[in-house]
Amino acid sequence: GCLSLGIPECFLTPFSQAGGTFVTYSNLRSRRYLRIQVRGSVAEWSERWARRIGALFKAHKEFALAPAGSHEERQAKKALNSALAEVDTSRRAEAADPGLPKAAARVLAMVGAGAGRRGLALSTPTLDLDNNASERGLRDPVVGRKNYYGSGATWSAELAPDAWTITATAAKAGWSPLAHLVSYLDACAKAGGKTPSGEELSAFLP
Repeated sequence: GCLSLGIPECFLTPFSQAGGTFVTYSNLRSRRYLRIQVRGSVAEWSERWARRIGALFKAHKEFALAPAGSHEERQAKKALNSALAEVDTSRRAEAADPGLPKAAARVLAMVGAGAGRRGLALSTPTLDLDNNASERGLRDPVVGRKNYYGSGATWSAELAPDAWTITATAAKAGWSPLAHLVSYLDACAKAGGKTPSGEELSAFLP
């Protein structure tokens, strides 16, 4: 599996040591920190870095949209590598500056922490450079767990991950989660309250 994360190094050891698991870093947190710094004493520095990371995201998007094996893809990959080189070269040069403000140094240290693990995300068009999709996907379950009827019960907490896994899988397959769930429960009712099996069950699997 592949985990695209925007969290500190100390949280990654269990994942990076797990067999068959590849850990990549997103640049999302970098952009957030840069926005914070814009309101501080290094606004010009922050704006300059926001443009660099923005160019990296733009290049990756163009790479992802280019037809596989095409001239456009090769050109887009070249532009992506160039944008990445600009980020890494500037990071190393500025990090070596003893006069760099501490706030800026902290941001560069965070950007550098994931430098060696960005390769998979950058070379794989289907992987986003940020974790926005993951956060959007978690929003409904998280907000729901705080507000849905029965959300304070233990059985609800145990049922929630199973239910959300099923509906998220259906959505990923391009199906309507609600229609999928209603159809499945209707099949259970027709089977006398039992779980469908065989071909009947296969109809609900993506």
